[in-house]
Amino acid sequence: MLAVDWPKIALLALLTLMVTGVVGQSNQTDRVYRIGFLAFGSRPITASAKSPLVAFRQTLRERGYVEGENLILDERWAEARLNRLPVLATELVQLKPDIIVASGASAVRAVMAETQEIPIVFAGAGDPVSEGLVSNIPHPGGNVTGISTAPGRELEGKRLQILQQAVPKIIRVGVILDSTSRHDPAPLENAARALGITLIFSGEVVDPEEFRAAFAEMLGDHADALYAPETPINVRHRKLLVELALEHKLPAIYGSREYVEAGGLMSYGPNFSEIFARAAKYVDRTLKGAAPGALPVEQPMHLELVLNERVAKLLGLSFPTIILMQADEVIR
Repeated sequence: MLAVDWPKIALLALLTLMVTGVVGQSNQTDRVYRIGFLAFGSRPITASAKSPLVAFRQTLRERGYVEGENLILDERWAEARLNRLPVLATELVQLKPDIIVASGASAVRAVMAETQEIPIVFAGAGDPVSEGLVSNIPHPGGNVTGISTAPGRELEGKRLQILQQAVPKIIRVGVILDSTSRHDPAPLENAARALGITLIFSGEVVDPEEFRAAFAEMLGDHADALYAPETPINVRHRKLLVELALEHKLPAIYGSREYVEAGGLMSYGPNFSEIFARAAKYVDRTLKGAAPGALPVEQPMHLELVLNERVAKLLGLSFPTIILMQADEVIR
């Protein structure tokens, strides 16, 4: 009867496990992930350190996803043209990505119409329930989840309140709307009534000339201030919006700092770089096996107030102390 060398067998088994483990790790490392990205807006002309897409890429890199090594990022930009979204969404789905990130409710809906299997993470959607993106916030269900841009329906009323605190004399506020979003005016109207403000809604605008006509109409109705909701068309034409507001001497409040950096008076809303960074974390969790429908929709942890003191001076205004004390940043 042959003697069994148990120590030798044990050593061989251990070496086999170690080799298998190394091979398994190597296979994981060699996996190349494909992420589709669809945005309603336009590709940024410059990629500053503060830009949302830079924050998205940086957060992915911190979690081990590096373009050119184990990550392919396919970008599609609709240039604020609604009719391009279905075509671009189809293109992305045909590439069979592991996940699709969509920016803007209209972009999310376009992707949802093309696939119910590929996970979708949205980076920015005002009210994802009313926009029809998810069934509810804690348990979105389906293949969609993400980061919203608002903590609730009261955000627009808060912006109106800040505008009145900054410019106490205002009584008639023009509101720029467009046809690309399902904007619900009720929260804003309720807040306006409580503040003693009359709202003047523009017709739905799409192109630059319609913006000019909307301003003329609002001024004809004696608007003495402006509120521009964070809609896709407003985002695309934010430079024109702030220029028209300044041209007509209208104090205005906007939904994000990008307007103030473009020459707007003030903004109150989420930081989109933070939203995109958090969306990247959801991408990581999903790629590691989390079901999108089980990940609750996250809301902004912080809303920032950004002021432009130079523009205030051009409008003949001075920010009151109560506003300066709330400001996260004052551009001088």
